Amino acid sequence: SFINPSNKGSAAASSSSDNDEAPIDTRRTNHSGRPIFPVRHPTKEDMSQAKKLLSYLQNKHGFVIPDRGNLDDQSVLWKEGRPDYTIADLHYFLGKTTNHPPGSVELFVENFIKTWEMEATHKEFYQWNTVDQCAYEVCSNGGKVFDSQEAPWVGNYNWLLSSCEPDTWDSTKETFESSHGKFRYAFPEGFPFEVLQVFSGPPTVSFTWRHWAVFSGEFEGNQGTGETINMTGFGVVTLNDDLKAKRIDIYFDPTSFLDVLRGKAQCREGKDRGVAFGDPIAGGLDAVASMMAAIELDDDDEDSDEDGTKVKGISPSGLATDERKSAATGRSGSRCPFSGTSM
Repeated sequence: SFINPSNKGSAAASSSSDNDEAPIDTRRTNHSGRPIFPVRHPTKEDMSQAKKLLSYLQNKHGFVIPDRGNLDDQSVLWKEGRPDYTIADLHYFLGKTTNHPPGSVELFVENFIKTWEMEATHKEFYQWNTVDQCAYEVCSNGGKVFDSQEAPWVGNYNWLLSSCEPDTWDSTKETFESSHGKFRYAFPEGFPFEVLQVFSGPPTVSFTWRHWAVFSGEFEGNQGTGETINMTGFGVVTLNDDLKAKRIDIYFDPTSFLDVLRGKAQCREGKDRGVAFGDPIAGGLDAVASMMAAIELDDDDEDSDEDGTKVKGISPSGLATDERKSAATGRSGSRCPFSGTSM
């Protein structure tokens, strides 16, 4: 995988944020003056602005909100309360380099992985719906295999980093809570994920992926400077007949990733981004100020859908029928393109 910084547009973002007429709350900004949208404990204003930006990006680019299943299920016993992905989805929209169409295998796989990650973080294992609970096992870089008893207990970060040498990351000395805490502290604006390409469909799904984050927090005493860290890799998910994961194998370079977070290595400059594609479609976080200015100008506009229904903040013109429905509902309606089965 390839770790690459992105600081483009910092000066522009700073000047936009300093403009007295900009509709951004500049009281919470990073070192360059860019507004910060924290994933954990956002303010009401953060949430309000994030929802406006989500609608704006759905309108402009045809993006659809990730489908992570029914988060309103009253039977779920959430570990830390029901998660709200509004801010996380905003960062995903702002940083994604691909835009998979509704009904594509790429979008199905991306939503599957996002749902699995949500369950692994927020649900007790017996309530996970994405895995075959009897057969479930995971493995990182061909190393130790974690079964259904151990994998949920140690947490995704621990088993994913288990292929490291102990002096780089010792999974036996980290817990679910400590490992999640370290990365939440390092990445206060989240750690978005996207699928890049899918090479084979069920039952053996193989794909390339990208994780990225703004390193504006602190990792083990090393303070980030706001650079965007990109991490890419390959994944293989073996599904059963019900499209539940029996085994997940992930391949990537964890050592380089951790070296950058600890200040032992610099992000590598250059156009080469490993298996990743190009730059963010929406322009990244540095484009937020200009987006908010555009939203302010159009805030009083209302667009009519084909049936005459007023949809504030969403203009479905130019989108295919399925995409208009996705934009209006905000959901991608994930359905496996191979079997037609809903997630």
